[in-house]
Amino acid sequence: MGEEEAFNMLKFLMFEMGLRKQYRPDMIILQIQMYQLSRLLHDYHRDLYNHLEEHEIGPSLYAAPWFLTVFASQFPLGFVARVFDMIFLQGSEVIFKVALSLLGSHKPLILQHENLETIVDFIKNTLPNLGLVQMEKTISQVFEMDISKQLQAYEVEYHVLQEELIDSSPLSDNQRMDKLEKTNSSLRKQNLDLLEQLQVANGRIQSLEATIEKLLISESKLKQATLALELERSALLQTVQELRGQMTAELRGPEPDLTGPGPTGD
Repeated sequence: MGEEEAFNMLKFLMFEMGLRKQYRPDMIILQIQMYQLSRLLHDYHRDLYNHLEEHEIGPSLYAAPWFLTVFASQFPLGFVARVFDMIFLQGSEVIFKVALSLLGSHKPLILQHENLETIVDFIKNTLPNLGLVQMEKTISQVFEMDISKQLQAYEVEYHVLQEELIDSSPLSDNQRMDKLEKTNSSLRKQNLDLLEQLQVANGRIQSLEATIEKLLISESKLKQATLALELERSALLQTVQELRGQMTAELRGPEPDLTGPGPTGD
């Protein structure tokens, strides 16, 4: 792509696909994503989840770079390009699907390692060395998975757990003030998110209105062109009929004169 097209695609990823949220200073979205991945791992690969939990290995130890760089930090460029294609097609949940598929397909090898260092080293350094067959298998699995409802449920679950954690401990006045400030800050961020979504929606509406206007103009021009062609067709048909009449008359030749003088008698 050219520079302008590439920048527009970056804007599309950040704002319309929502990737911008995970790069904010508080990293709260990344924390939620790590929780969601952990819950998905629990649902789909319980034995692997238990093995990692036993060695106190959370997703943030190995998966944070996957989400922050869309796998570009450790995986082959060809694979990363395919991931980007799927993100443009299905949205940012593709990153969860790819991570889940990669961990699941390498589960037997991960389970062979019995300490934190070797497990993390395997996931960070050995797992990304994908062959073509493994790459295609991962991509096929991504298209078969549907986790959108689970992701929504686990995001809500994360917020509920955080609120319960705060409410379970007695708070001093300063702590209450801190809590209120954090709540206000969270609400301001939500307002900013909604404002961004509104701006994106307005941009789409303006774009659609401009497209509709262009289509209406094109439709009007096509109608005028169609009418002109119909008139031209009628004129041509009339000309053809006249020419046929002339040709028929010429082929018949002059008619004999039957009114000439008769024979004279003596």
